[in-house]
Amino acid sequence: MPLCNIPLLMVLAFLFVTLAIGLYTSEKSTTFRAAYAVGTQKFHTTTLIASLLATSFGGGFLMRELPKMYDQGIYYICFGIAQCTLGSYILSLLALHMGPFMKHLSMAEAIGGIYGPYLRMITALLTIGCCTGLVAIQINVMSHAIGMCMDTTIPSILTVLATLTLISYAAFGGIRAITITDLFQLATFTIVIPFLLKLVFVKTDQSFLEIIRFIQKEEKFQCKNLFKFDKKYWITLLNRLDFLFAWPPSIIQRFYMSTGPIQAKKVFSRVVLFKTIIYISICFIGLFVFVGNPTLHKDEIWRYILENMSPFYKGYLAISILAMTMSTADSYLQTASIMISHDMVGSMRNIEAPPYMHKLRLAKLATLVTGLLAMIVTVYYPNLFTLSAFVFEWLIGCFTVTVIPLFILTVLGFRSTTPTAFIGMGTSIVVMLIWNHWIKPKIEIDGKTIAIAANSLATMAAHYWRPQPPGTGWAEPDAQQKRIMQLIRAFKKYRKNIDRE
Repeated sequence: MPLCNIPLLMVLAFLFVTLAIGLYTSEKSTTFRAAYAVGTQKFHTTTLIASLLATSFGGGFLMRELPKMYDQGIYYICFGIAQCTLGSYILSLLALHMGPFMKHLSMAEAIGGIYGPYLRMITALLTIGCCTGLVAIQINVMSHAIGMCMDTTIPSILTVLATLTLISYAAFGGIRAITITDLFQLATFTIVIPFLLKLVFVKTDQSFLEIIRFIQKEEKFQCKNLFKFDKKYWITLLNRLDFLFAWPPSIIQRFYMSTGPIQAKKVFSRVVLFKTIIYISICFIGLFVFVGNPTLHKDEIWRYILENMSPFYKGYLAISILAMTMSTADSYLQTASIMISHDMVGSMRNIEAPPYMHKLRLAKLATLVTGLLAMIVTVYYPNLFTLSAFVFEWLIGCFTVTVIPLFILTVLGFRSTTPTAFIGMGTSIVVMLIWNHWIKPKIEIDGKTIAIAANSLATMAAHYWRPQPPGTGWAEPDAQQKRIMQLIRAFKKYRKNIDRE
């Protein structure tokens, strides 16, 4: 067998095993909630942590972040660690307030329960657009990974095959299949990190002590750069603030898969530690590449890593990147299909109408249509950077500035009317468009952070400046939330007494 066929066979075997695991572990229940949406809400905490990690690290993360770490040094690395972990930490705090919404199936349903069917439909539409764009990015990354790691003339065929594989188990396997395949894909991805670390460390041909001495002499890796409060520092800081709240819809969906606020809190709190470990490990890969060849252009980094790599290791790197993309894309597909079959249909039907009998079939069809639509998007945007710019600027941008602030206020207990919510969402869109069109080209600061703040302020201002019906404003914590806060205070007091002793 020619050596050049080894990566191809490895990719085909990985896709077959993934599909087999997904279909074999599918949920046998026939109800939409248990089979497709959130399962039986009896997932083990470890399973949810692994699924959340697999969803968080998309295929583009390794390919995009590694060159930036190499190119920008400690400045970018420290901002990246903060960005990677603080978002999950904020979600862990928000989880304690999720008690009244744990019986829902989606964020759109939670918002619609307070602000009505029109807001529920708008939230669902924005979420569907966001998820479709993110799936398109993952498909594009698949194509790049296959073309980069394999000497094959059929990368497009393999990309289509990988996409059809994830669509198949996501549609017919349901939430249980997605969660179990996430475990398999996370294991596949995490194994490749130590391998890459060893590979690039050997390429440096230096001891660890020599590497430290070399790095200390490099300007962009010196700690003093972290305290240069110049224009570049503030621009970078402000441009990264929005990522603290740029939570993908599939990440928020993990709230509803938990048994309750306490488990959700544990999941997101522990994810912070594991995300930090993974991110720092990838940072060391970029660091060793820099020591091995400090004159590389960032576009040449992967060519340097793959140089003289055996076909077997190239194949494993390819399936690792595929694992990252598929574990992310399947969750986005599932979230989008929930919005279509549950929230879009639910917002158009009478609340007193009997349950929709074909919801599960519609969800499977929605998964298929969303996946194929994402493939079509990649045809019109074959360049990864062009596609990413479009998705992050418009699809994710609109979702983040309109839905996330309203969701945070809703979970924290703020209750108002539908016109008030519309005012906040509309203000955020206008502010983002005006800022990015006229102001961003001059000062290089993105408008999403400003738009998020504008949404919250406009919502609060509209609520308190206009007459409101009784029962609106900040709601009192329910009995479950009060018990949770009492337990937290008791635990802190106990820890404080132990420390004193």
